[in-house]
Amino acid sequence: MLSIAGLCLLNGGRQSDAFVPKASVGLGHISSSKNQETSTTAVGVIDAGMISEMQGARAAFVLCFAGALGTAAVGREVIPITIREWGKLKQLKGVGYSSRSGEQLNLFGYPEPVYSDDVMSIINNNMTVYEMVNEYPIEGQLPGYLRFESLALANSDISQVAVRAVFDSIAIGVNKNSVAPSVAAAKFEEYKQEGLDLMTSNSRLSKTIGVVALVVLLTLLGSADYFALFHLFHGWFPEWSGTARLPFSLLDFPAYSSLPSSFINDIPDMPVNPDVFPMN
Repeated sequence: MLSIAGLCLLNGGRQSDAFVPKASVGLGHISSSKNQETSTTAVGVIDAGMISEMQGARAAFVLCFAGALGTAAVGREVIPITIREWGKLKQLKGVGYSSRSGEQLNLFGYPEPVYSDDVMSIINNNMTVYEMVNEYPIEGQLPGYLRFESLALANSDISQVAVRAVFDSIAIGVNKNSVAPSVAAAKFEEYKQEGLDLMTSNSRLSKTIGVVALVVLLTLLGSADYFALFHLFHGWFPEWSGTARLPFSLLDFPAYSSLPSSFINDIPDMPVNPDVFPMN
């Protein structure tokens, strides 16, 4: 996906200035007939540069469109998943008992405060991480991995927002609901030995990495979509008034009324200069 977006970006940069029409190509559909008299467009006034740029835009459109619908389609699934997980997090507010004692941890992205005594109760649970995995299996979980739901069930009487905060500190990234039990057990032991400042630091790092990754993904997806539209307009609608004003013209809805009449289907043959190739 990175490669496709990069190629689309490169193509877009090279062609953005070159697609300002140099001469009128007329409006309407260009007939594929060899007889110029039956053509509904003034094909003869399209210069070689315009023809070359239209050909390049159409080829680039195929690449960008494939990226937008193919590889990028997998990335698009992250968007509804993120929205769904954020909704689940908000639903944890008020679930379970919070002692509201100890230090209020400096965490962000949670619907209610997280207190150190609640976190320590989770870390000091009588069950080991491996026992939680075996005692509370979750449908569809990776074999042997600790799911957030398992940790939540093992600490059902404690603030579930605090449980989520603890799990987030041991699983790097957003939308992470599984972690290797060895990693979880090691993190819990570190928190016991070094204090909850480490847990707070890990939570911030996890959130930051997740947010940055999401922003980069959305930027790539947006770039793939934009350049697919960019090359679509420059390859098939080079005379449309909004082509030179992309992307702002996409919001100029009245301008769409002239879009059908600007459509060019068949690219004419490249004109041949008789002075360069003399015909006897």
